[in-house]
Amino acid sequence: MCGSQKTVPAKIIDKIIEEIDKLPSPNVVVQRIIAVCSKPDASSTEVANTLMMDASLSARVLKLANSAYYGVPREITTLSEAVMILGFKTVRNLALSVFTYDMVFKNSSSGIDREKLWEHFIASAIASETVAETMGYPLKEEIFIAGLLHDLGKVVYDLLFSDILETEAKIAQKTKKNLIDIEEELGIPPHSEVGAKLLRKWNFPDLLVLSAEFHHNVAGNPNELFVNQVSMVHIGDVIANLMMKGASLSWGDPELSPFALNVLKVKPKTFLRILDKSKEKYSKAQEFLQID
Repeated sequence: MCGSQKTVPAKIIDKIIEEIDKLPSPNVVVQRIIAVCSKPDASSTEVANTLMMDASLSARVLKLANSAYYGVPREITTLSEAVMILGFKTVRNLALSVFTYDMVFKNSSSGIDREKLWEHFIASAIASETVAETMGYPLKEEIFIAGLLHDLGKVVYDLLFSDILETEAKIAQKTKKNLIDIEEELGIPPHSEVGAKLLRKWNFPDLLVLSAEFHHNVAGNPNELFVNQVSMVHIGDVIANLMMKGASLSWGDPELSPFALNVLKVKPKTFLRILDKSKEKYSKAQEFLQID
């Protein structure tokens, strides 16, 4: 059983937290896009001009902008056009999606199925966004990116200590448990805490940090300003796990928080409707799964 496999030395556990500070930050273009889009007076021209500083990023953003997911009736050929049609927050999300994709696949050797993990990231982003749409939340783009980044701690483990993550994942699959429970049994800092620490290091907004840190414990979120948003990401994560069991490295039954359901007043029928809509939207998001 897992309880008899606490073989991770304490010095390794301490080093996990220490090593996070050595991970690189998003490149200057991505940082600039985040900064521009956080300004209340941000303009679409600023966003487009910033993206143009990186030709590869620009091309990949345009590829996503023309994907079936957005269903634009005609081809978008320029970044300025993409910003005008999709909105600068969506274009920012596309840039962050490219950055996150590169981070997930950065490690040349890994003991986990990174393609499946990336599928979970995208499914979580889409499902979280769908929850926001269903609830009438006006800033659905923010919830999309929060859903995308909520499991970033797993990527940190893969980059820094892939053998630990591989061991956890194998135990989770063998015992049909969730990764967060295996982490607790082995005495390993939870991926939720690790991901939040990295996002704080990058100076990302509180919504993204709190969604990463409390998506498994919505009721534990101390910031009342973000209770609804973190609840949306939690439900999105649960739906993604229902859509693709094991893709997130968790193999137990998803644990849906009654607290989150009550906060958002989500009834069973509404939950099933969100699940069906998320599956439909995910089927149109194939370009997100391969952003090379």
